[in-house]
Amino acid sequence: MGNRQHEIAAYAHALDAALHALAPDDRADIVQEARTHLEASAQAGRLDATLAAFGKPQSYALQFLEGAPLTATTERGMWSAAGGVAGSVVMALLAAVFVTVAVIDILVPAFGIWVNPASGAVYFGNAGLTTRAEELAGAWLSLVSISAAAGTAFLSFVTARAALREIRRYLKASSDLLRAGEPE
Repeated sequence: MGNRQHEIAAYAHALDAALHALAPDDRADIVQEARTHLEASAQAGRLDATLAAFGKPQSYALQFLEGAPLTATTERGMWSAAGGVAGSVVMALLAAVFVTVAVIDILVPAFGIWVNPASGAVYFGNAGLTTRAEELAGAWLSLVSISAAAGTAFLSFVTARAALREIRRYLKASSDLLRAGEPE
């Protein structure tokens, strides 16, 4: 009888692995139901017939997976990955803008943040618009821009890594669903 219990445990373990895409509670219920049925069949001396009727664990699991959409965790992962990619792209573009501002400020000293004392108007760009304009941002504009570029580039990198990790999880869950439907 010990060998039969081993067969039942192996089938239950393989079934649990094949049902990986389902929610843990649903998966546990299905595996327990199958285990109970197999144990009852073993006591009645019909385990081989029941295992033959069930088929391979992957095939048996397919009936539970066909109608099951991706789990909420997987769907949430897909949306967080999309948001992460979008955020990463925005931050990378912002970093490029900061680098551009720093480079222009270094190469063109007349470029900066200026105020016209006569009108009080503040503008960003070249000082050539008026000779009386006073610069509000001196050399620190380059330093702040480079620092901001480094910070946003780092955040872009971290966000992109997190998004790629979520994409990998989503693709793995999707391929697990597809693989469960393939005959072996």
